[in-house]
Amino acid sequence: MELVVTKNFGNPQSWTLESYRKAGGYQALEKVLREMTPEDVSELVKESGLSGRGGAFFPTGLKWQFVRSDPKTPRYVVINGDESEPGTYVNRYSLELDPHLMLEGMLIAAYACNATLGYVYIRGEYGLAHERTQAAIREAYEAGYLGQSIMGNEGFDFEVTFRRGAGAYIVGEETALFNSLEGKRGNPRYKPPFPTNVGVWGLPTAINNVETLSAAPAIVENGAEWFQNLGHGEATGTKMYCLSGRVAKPGVHELPLGTTARELIYDYGGGVLDGRPLKGFKPGGASSAALGPEHLDAALEPRSMAALGTIMGTGGVVVYDDTVCMVDAAYRDALFFEEESCGFCIPCREGAPNLVQVCERIMHGQGSLDDLDLLEDLGASMMASFCGLGQFAHQPVRGAVRAFRDEFEAHIRDHHCEAGVCQFSSNGRLA
Repeated sequence: MELVVTKNFGNPQSWTLESYRKAGGYQALEKVLREMTPEDVSELVKESGLSGRGGAFFPTGLKWQFVRSDPKTPRYVVINGDESEPGTYVNRYSLELDPHLMLEGMLIAAYACNATLGYVYIRGEYGLAHERTQAAIREAYEAGYLGQSIMGNEGFDFEVTFRRGAGAYIVGEETALFNSLEGKRGNPRYKPPFPTNVGVWGLPTAINNVETLSAAPAIVENGAEWFQNLGHGEATGTKMYCLSGRVAKPGVHELPLGTTARELIYDYGGGVLDGRPLKGFKPGGASSAALGPEHLDAALEPRSMAALGTIMGTGGVVVYDDTVCMVDAAYRDALFFEEESCGFCIPCREGAPNLVQVCERIMHGQGSLDDLDLLEDLGASMMASFCGLGQFAHQPVRGAVRAFRDEFEAHIRDHHCEAGVCQFSSNGRLA
């Protein structure tokens, strides 16, 4: 298996410029500046099939082309490192272990977009990532990879500014991130216009997450066909999958996009912790709907997951064994989204706490079977939310009801929690 984004992780002091250069760092940028036009770069990335690894999977090269074609200047490239969803930590690993790879990918994107300014925006809680990324930016400036006339190329200037988030999950949404960068409240903006035309400061902006841009140097070095062939089936390239929950060996694994859940959990994760039975798994972090063991052989890629009524997201696979109560798990995810809703639109602002309240009612033995239909209706109404937070915040609850309805019914009818997490008293209240 060829590694693309994690290939340098095991190198000594891999986060430093010296180590990165020893591994061939910035050679792809040199090739771009010496041999390619901006149009060549975006066409190469389009042909490779690289798509946004932040969850949307929008074609990366096409996004760069849209930004370059807008006549307004200056143009921006923005790194979205505001990775805040439970079960997701791919950006953190890359920022801590190989920040120069991200910077080289950012420079390649800037060249393709004819962009001259950029921001690196990182989640507020990622202290070590902040330290090492800022050090990498300083090293890149000192070595002539950032600033004016990059690598002696008189026609290519690019300035980068570092920004630290303040702990709000909502600013992972691209337009809310722009508002945060501009010193405004982190609420999402209306779309259209789209960021490729009206992004940060109202100017054309290419915004990509860390993993996406970290793949660009390898595509330049090895070609589009090479990257295409790394994936399984119709999927192209690799994906950094996070593995957490009740699994023997949690961690990050870079594997072909389209790897099955069975391969990830059992071949790379060592199986369920303590050899216990698998109850289910989430394929895409907290905002994805859980799937049962019958779906272990489904490919972890966007189309396959959509066909099963869930999302690939950023590839945060969370494993559940028989000690987990799925009502409790859905409730905890609902609590997270209630806390992180920005309150901008009614479906999310009202829907998220209603999900919590109904789950609490069921967990306290006060629910009815009608509540299961109510949860379904609440989720459907939240699809009208202004941004992706509200549009997916219902999935953990709605998906749990669909896949594990028997557990919800046992809580309601029998005041019984199969996992023993919810201990009911004789009057139907939690003990």
